[in-house]
Amino acid sequence: MPAEFCVLFCFWPEKKEKVCWSSLVLASGLALPTRAAGLVIKKERSNPKGQSHQNHRNPNLSSSRTPLLSPAAFPPRPAGRPLPSRGGPRAMESLGVLLLHPMNAYLEQELDRRCRLHRLWESPPGPAREGFLRAHASSIRAVVGNANYGADAELIDALPALEIVASFSVGIDRVDLAKCRDRGIRVTNTPDVLTDDVADLAVGLAIAVLRRIPQADRYVRAGLWKAKGEYSLTTRFSGKRVAILGLGRIGLAIAKRAEAFGCPISYNSRSEKAFPNYKFYANAVDLAANCDVLIVACLLNAESHHIVSREVIDALGPEGVLINIGRGAHVDEPELVSALVERHLGGAGLDVYEHEPFVPEQLFGLDNVVLVPHVGSDTEETCRAMAELVLANLEAHASNKPLLTPFSGKRVGIIGLGRIGLAVAKRVEAFDCPVNYYQRTKQAYPNYTYYPSVVELASNSDILVVACPLNEQTRHIVNREVMEALGPKGVLINIGRGPHVDEPELVAALVEGRLGGAGLDVFEDEPNVPEVLFALDNVVLLPHVGSGTQETRTAMADLVLGNLEAHVLQKPLLTPVL
Repeated sequence: MPAEFCVLFCFWPEKKEKVCWSSLVLASGLALPTRAAGLVIKKERSNPKGQSHQNHRNPNLSSSRTPLLSPAAFPPRPAGRPLPSRGGPRAMESLGVLLLHPMNAYLEQELDRRCRLHRLWESPPGPAREGFLRAHASSIRAVVGNANYGADAELIDALPALEIVASFSVGIDRVDLAKCRDRGIRVTNTPDVLTDDVADLAVGLAIAVLRRIPQADRYVRAGLWKAKGEYSLTTRFSGKRVAILGLGRIGLAIAKRAEAFGCPISYNSRSEKAFPNYKFYANAVDLAANCDVLIVACLLNAESHHIVSREVIDALGPEGVLINIGRGAHVDEPELVSALVERHLGGAGLDVYEHEPFVPEQLFGLDNVVLVPHVGSDTEETCRAMAELVLANLEAHASNKPLLTPFSGKRVGIIGLGRIGLAVAKRVEAFDCPVNYYQRTKQAYPNYTYYPSVVELASNSDILVVACPLNEQTRHIVNREVMEALGPKGVLINIGRGPHVDEPELVAALVEGRLGGAGLDVFEDEPNVPEVLFALDNVVLLPHVGSGTQETRTAMADLVLGNLEAHVLQKPLLTPVL
């Protein structure tokens, strides 16, 4: 379906640092040669387009919320160890912080600027590290780690002055919580901030696997569309039965997004939740047996270790797809590899693995698998917000001034609010994206912002989607002026027709960096695609497969037959044009 296809295209990062969307799309099976991915739909509404986050603190941070930002259900500190009474930013100046591993440049810079920072990795394991910890034990009051580097019992015992462990992650399975409880050490993580990005990626992986986006992109870049003709049919995500293991914050965010695609939702959790529209299953096997796509989104603990066993995989079956954005150890990896190789499982989209960064090499050659390198929360916006939340937690600990970081989605502009345009709008709304549109006349959709020209629409959008019919008025409706208005951080998605876009101007804008990226399913002179685009890593190219699913093509054939039968029987045509 073009609408679901468009949403996947929208998982497009600005062309910066480590991971680009092309890699995810491609990597996932979307189409690109590299296996990596960084999808982003979330953006601070308060940050005008084109401005970088220059302030050390987000001006939207609020001090009217709960006392500690993300307490992991820890009791108050013991009476003998009161919190410092210092207040304000100066409270951080004397805070000794041990950073366990280089995890985020901004976080490290700010910790160094605001606190007394110690970098654990600068002392190699062994006698040197033991001496380092002994020398600074009395001054280290805070530890900052992440999902891979936590505070174990040995480290906690070595730091008698430790008061707080602030994790740059949601998962805290590498923190010895029992030891922290015994010592009265507070533990915080970064929930909510990364919820949307991880949920975005879960849906993106599902679409990538089912629509085979990476493979289709490679098909175009290899010149096979021109040489061999149309790409093979795939299967749609819309309407698939989606099952979620774990209906916490991330699970609920995934459910919300999948609902927008018309997907029935079922789930397994330790107890049934108050969501009557979602069907509860008491165990993972029954859940898998009654779904098409199984998404792992639960916490990792002793109960959920290998919760996706061979029995669950067999219940999901040769038509089913497994998506794991939880933890690698949620899945019995050897059994998963075996099932995929033997085609006992239809496909998989994996962001996490049992022994990261080691990935089973048998998966590399499979075309029914999309692999990305644990990047669920790796967007610029979320990593910055996670860093801010770690810093805010530390300051909350030192001065009792709680802060939060609110987010909203990227601004999506749609050219043409017809059937497909409305379907796109419905889907991106589920990702908390504000919707803008251009149409010849203003429509009765008060939640969507109308702009009377395409240039104005592009100026007020982060992602511009072309979904209008092609006629004399809309030919080259996306011209150089529109691209300039969209700008070097903007992304263009064309699921309409190739001539909607001035293709030479588009190529020039992409090559010169005047446009941030593009997802193209249509071209001006199909199947000829400008070869200059093949080498760009901020572009996803597909061989006009927006409606190329088995379900849609069957429905189209049935409609052609229905129109012919209506004509022969002298009945009204089902879809008359003339």
